[in-house]
Amino acid sequence: MQTPRTRARARDNFKRGVRLAWDASPAAFGVLTSVGIVTALMPPVVVWLGAHLTGLIASGRAFKELLPTLIALGAFAGLGRAMQSIQSAEQELFSRLVGIRARQRFYETASHVDLGHFDNSDWHDRMQRAQRDISWRPYQLAYSTMGLGASIVTVLGMLGLLGNLNPLLIVLSLISLVPGITVQRRITRRIYEWWESNTVEEREEEYFGQILGEMTSAKEMRSFGLSAHFLDRFLKINYKRQNSLTRLYRRWNWAALLSGLIGGLALFGAYSFVARAGAATPTQLRALVTVMGAFASVTQQTGLISSTLISLEQHSTFLDDYFSFLVIEPLVVVPDEPHKLPKHLNGSIVFRDVHFTYPRAIQEALSGLDMEVRPGELIAMVGENGAGKSTIVNLMLRFYDPDAGTVTVAGEDLRDVDPVDLRAHVGVLFQDFAKFQLSLRDNVQLGRVDRTSDDDEVMEYLDAARAQYLPKTMKYGLDSRAGRLFEGGHELSGGEWQRLALARLLYRQADLWILDEPTSNLDPEAEAAIFAELKEQLHGRMGVVISHRFSTVRVADRIYVIQDGRVAECGSHDELISRGGRYAELFELQAAGYR
Repeated sequence: MQTPRTRARARDNFKRGVRLAWDASPAAFGVLTSVGIVTALMPPVVVWLGAHLTGLIASGRAFKELLPTLIALGAFAGLGRAMQSIQSAEQELFSRLVGIRARQRFYETASHVDLGHFDNSDWHDRMQRAQRDISWRPYQLAYSTMGLGASIVTVLGMLGLLGNLNPLLIVLSLISLVPGITVQRRITRRIYEWWESNTVEEREEEYFGQILGEMTSAKEMRSFGLSAHFLDRFLKINYKRQNSLTRLYRRWNWAALLSGLIGGLALFGAYSFVARAGAATPTQLRALVTVMGAFASVTQQTGLISSTLISLEQHSTFLDDYFSFLVIEPLVVVPDEPHKLPKHLNGSIVFRDVHFTYPRAIQEALSGLDMEVRPGELIAMVGENGAGKSTIVNLMLRFYDPDAGTVTVAGEDLRDVDPVDLRAHVGVLFQDFAKFQLSLRDNVQLGRVDRTSDDDEVMEYLDAARAQYLPKTMKYGLDSRAGRLFEGGHELSGGEWQRLALARLLYRQADLWILDEPTSNLDPEAEAAIFAELKEQLHGRMGVVISHRFSTVRVADRIYVIQDGRVAECGSHDELISRGGRYAELFELQAAGYR
């Protein structure tokens, strides 16, 4: 049962949906509304003209006297058909505009939402529901509103014709409306409840579908013979959901049948009323034609009004998740007046007694961490998986804020800085870096999209990343597309994708470089050359490298050994080896594997 609060939210969503449609294109909104009103006026006019013509014929008028009515009848009937075609075309164009606007707002929010939300499975359910119907529900909400107005215009015109004959005909024409609306509203609420309760199963179904169709899992699926297993799980979830939804729609069919029977009884009553009127005089024939045309139209339009009201409630209810998603509360709060960072970062990044726990986690990821990165310095972080290295990067980028302690850059507490401003100074190469299935040129220039460069400069960065051979071995040079997702693309090895990502990082010319396992897919020779190039190109920048390869980190100016969310040791490679601590132990273990 809907509560007053639920109904209020549905009304708010209705207003937001119509406003969204208006924002998509006020001109198209106005045109479609005007066309709908004109189209809605055609049926009453045509019925009146048809009844008038019948009366003239029955009274024995000459053809010459019938001609004006015949011309008017043909003109309005033709205009009505033309307006329907125009309306259909305008609907298609307007629906695409609203869909674009709705998706724009969704992806604007999704692309900026704080990463902390991704740690929450409930948020993934919410995002799934928000994304499910954004391509069509906002438009349907707006169009249903217009359709409701058009149906009301048509009904009022027809009721005016019927009311001139007898007010009882108006009562009969409306009598079928209330039962149908009542039954269908209940069904609509249950269907929404079904969709909401099935969100987890829907996500799981889509996940299994992705596993069955994605290249990333194809080799393992075939090697382990898992395709039939996952297809079976995919089908079981689908048929389970299908069967439960079928039971709901069967109830919907019974409701439609009930509404149709009530409408038929009302029509029977109206025809009986006219039939009892007596002789087939011109006046009675005109009344009969009026009743037949007007009552059939009213019955149809009241049915449309009924279904439209249900549709409006349904769309408003389903869009609750969409509009709630658009106003999701940020986890990383941007100050009203954020402190501006200098054009170039000329101060250190400093962690002071930093504590941090991920949302819904129990154990601290960082427990009183202290560290510093100075301009012109390349530092490395080593440690076992889960020690807290990637968490340090997440706080440097202000994907999260610390629970206690401070992280400062150039003397500014990051809580006082706009994350967008901060990240404009940072270039990152993540371990799970993105593979953009675009041209080689685009892959490099994505490092700084607001910067212009010629092909020679792009080649310089590919050369710095030891990837200069890629455009030379592909058919279209820098225009060659990386990856096989699109026609004419070239599949790259893991190391080649990594070199492209590294060229993108270098092209960014950021003040801070962060590299998380940056050479894990490269051979030792290429790795050594790339890190020598990185250190050479620092030129006053700050560099942070996370790696498990000690052959890589030994070139760093300082090495931080991270253990249990704290700094266990810090120093150069030679200093740490001489101390014989945890770093020396890990180095010896790795070196032993090469002996």
